[in-house]
Amino acid sequence: MYIKISYISSKDYNSKIYFTFVKKLYDDRMMKELVIMVAIGIMLSTCIAERSIKFDPFWEGEVTLIENATFSITAHTSGKIYEIKSTTALGALDASSKKGGFNYTVDDRWYEQYGSLLVDSIAGVKNDGMDGWQYWVNYPDEPLPWVGVDKYELEEGDTVDFFYGGFGINPDVASMLIRIHVHVKKDELPPSVEFIKPSGGIYLLDREIMSLPGFSIVLGKINVEVNAFDNESGIKKSHFMLMMNL
Repeated sequence: MYIKISYISSKDYNSKIYFTFVKKLYDDRMMKELVIMVAIGIMLSTCIAERSIKFDPFWEGEVTLIENATFSITAHTSGKIYEIKSTTALGALDASSKKGGFNYTVDDRWYEQYGSLLVDSIAGVKNDGMDGWQYWVNYPDEPLPWVGVDKYELEEGDTVDFFYGGFGINPDVASMLIRIHVHVKKDELPPSVEFIKPSGGIYLLDREIMSLPGFSIVLGKINVEVNAFDNESGIKKSHFMLMMNL
């Protein structure tokens, strides 16, 4: 960048040298400022471009969660087993992990302090420094949840995003995204129970000594054996009541 100085006399040699020197300093300073401005512009453009990149979800799909059902999860940091409601955000992640064929882990080191679990890895991608797993329900229409992932109760039609990155990011610019579309239903089917023992016979002290058609007679103690299952909400234990008429 050069500025024409037309009033410098060619005869005034010292004056010409002075103004030429001043003009060169001015040109050097302007060039440095221009280079700095271009560099800043490139950096800003790169940052904006990186922030505007949208990644395809690692997994996206629908899951059906059953009201009043629970599932068990073991915190790898302590080995403790927790019973979690299936209709929570963590329940949605658990269901999607089984459907999508990926794993996840939870950390309970702050459970006593905050009363909730922390998802610290999904599909082998672990929390690292300031980067980690977050979740958002019905982004962007609803605000970021401020309760633990195992405490947030979902409703029919909710969408849960689990996304990876640093503080202040959202699902649109996360480097990894799990998007779960949730259906919630009631468990309307009764459980199925099949008696294995006793089953049609006379039992003496836990041993069958004679077969009988359709009913059993038990003498003394017996260990009851059954096959019990519920395809929707599952069965954790079975209780039996013995009615005796003397």
